[in-house]
Amino acid sequence: MAACGFLPPCDPISAAKNFLMSAPAEPYVPISCALHSELELAAMRRRPLQLQLRNGRSLRGTITDVWTAYGREWLLLAVQSASSRSDYLIDLTQIEGAYAVQS
Repeated sequence: MAACGFLPPCDPISAAKNFLMSAPAEPYVPISCALHSELELAAMRRRPLQLQLRNGRSLRGTITDVWTAYGREWLLLAVQSASSRSDYLIDLTQIEGAYAVQS
């Protein structure tokens, strides 16, 4: 399964379902409680993070939501560039690490 997907403005729950239906299923492996807590706290505080994904990709942004749907845990990451904002739907099992960054 791909680690994340770009989202146009939409309902993230529906996007998670569509994302799962379009990708080959991988067995669910829960992430550590410590990492989950760190991601939820960053979302609540709107603290920018650098996410290191298992596929080697790195994304920097602000988590706008963390939720469980369709047997998996997800987050929505807002990545701001100079001229636009992109939202990424990320399956938490694909996150290798999360690191605080200066805004």
